[in-house]
Amino acid sequence: MNNKFLKIIILLIFGNAVCQTPVSLETAIDKAFKNNLNLKSGTLQITYQEKMKKSAVVIDPLNISAEVGQMNSFYMDNKFSVSQSIRLPKFYNAQKNLLLEEWKSSVINLELQKWQLKREISLVYNELSYFTEKRELLKKVENIFTQYFKRADLRLKKGESNILEKSTAENLRSQAEIQLNALEKDREIAIQKLSFLINDGNLYENEPLKYSSLNFNLLNSDFQGNPIVLKQLEQEKNIQNAKLRTEKAKLSPTFNIAYNNMSMYGNGADNKFYERSARFHSGMIGIGVPIFNSAQKSVIEAQKVNQQIAENNYQFGLINLKNQYAQTFGQYQKINTEIAYYQKTGLQNSETILKTANDQYYNGEINYLEWTILVNQSFEIQNKYIDRLKDLNDKIIELNALATE
Repeated sequence: MNNKFLKIIILLIFGNAVCQTPVSLETAIDKAFKNNLNLKSGTLQITYQEKMKKSAVVIDPLNISAEVGQMNSFYMDNKFSVSQSIRLPKFYNAQKNLLLEEWKSSVINLELQKWQLKREISLVYNELSYFTEKRELLKKVENIFTQYFKRADLRLKKGESNILEKSTAENLRSQAEIQLNALEKDREIAIQKLSFLINDGNLYENEPLKYSSLNFNLLNSDFQGNPIVLKQLEQEKNIQNAKLRTEKAKLSPTFNIAYNNMSMYGNGADNKFYERSARFHSGMIGIGVPIFNSAQKSVIEAQKVNQQIAENNYQFGLINLKNQYAQTFGQYQKINTEIAYYQKTGLQNSETILKTANDQYYNGEINYLEWTILVNQSFEIQNKYIDRLKDLNDKIIELNALATE
């Protein structure tokens, strides 16, 4: 087994015990472009098509035959022949053009694979940044409810409260711990995803930066589709057109050229007086006309249908890209409005609610049930903000990917 592959398996299985290296999004993408196995397959496909381009002019095998026997007289004669079939240049040019279009397609497919990989890494990286921010919030929640549990336990021992307050505090602390542990597991999975996409044998995590909205390369409303995807769909049309020309070229005639060389003893069936051997030469040229071509014509008609399919796929792809952009942009606008509320009012209200609830609880102005409701409300606002910020960044990543040149 490859040592690098074995190392990756060990990292995925024993990820908790392995150091995770912080990496920026740009560096992660650069590393993935160098090491991702899917891209390596795409590069090999280009190499394959490059070599296949040289196979356009495939000449039929040279036929060599020999005969021995009493072909002209009582004496034994021998004969050998050499023949070759060739096609018109139109046939070989069609084959060459088809292989060229398939090579172009492999180049475009590699561009498309890079585009998809960059988008996928960006989404996973955003997920990791989201988990980092969410973890800080849950740690804050866990710490507050742990302190609350200690106070409730102490109050119970002093006879200042009942078992219900302590049980409530313990439940809140436990719920915070459960959520934090679940988030850590989700984060480990995201780290494995990112490391798998980079594929250099190491485990990577996001850089510990402030979680905020990403830059959005806003386009005008006249979105005309992603150039890379459309180029790939356009190239498929070119391939189908080249295949049609290749199938039509198969109806062109085949030329045959032959050379014969034979010996001849005597000058009659039983002539035994002329025994000196003489050799005679002859040449032949012929043409093969595809008269029985109904099957090939059916192939041509079927290929015309493939042309229509490729054209339909292009039109569908264009409409689908425009529709996808419009829907995603609409979702972006909706989420962006919510984010604006949280940043302007919601987060500030959350801090006010938390501070006021703590002050009033410790001053005896509210009971523990009222404090619990207010604290949960405060953290729910912060939690929703982080969730919506992740959703916003996901939409921005999708929109930026669609608009990538």
